[in-house]
Amino acid sequence: MGAPSLIFFGIFAIPLILFLIWLMKKDKQKGIFGIIVVIILVVFAVAASLKASKSELDREKYEQIDH
Repeated sequence: MGAPSLIFFGIFAIPLILFLIWLMKKDKQKGIFGIIVVIILVVFAVAASLKASKSELDREKYEQIDH
């Protein structure tokens, strides 16, 4: 795992996971609020991943044209 991945996990992923665990424990309605937050975050993550993948594929396509 590279340095950018470790930085990402250290700054974003681990605190987010801890926050979600805390949020679900605080929720008295069987963790419904935490589940809703997780679903929203997953939707945003999938959208960001698709956008990043599309831009990377476009970049590779233009590099192949140049060579």
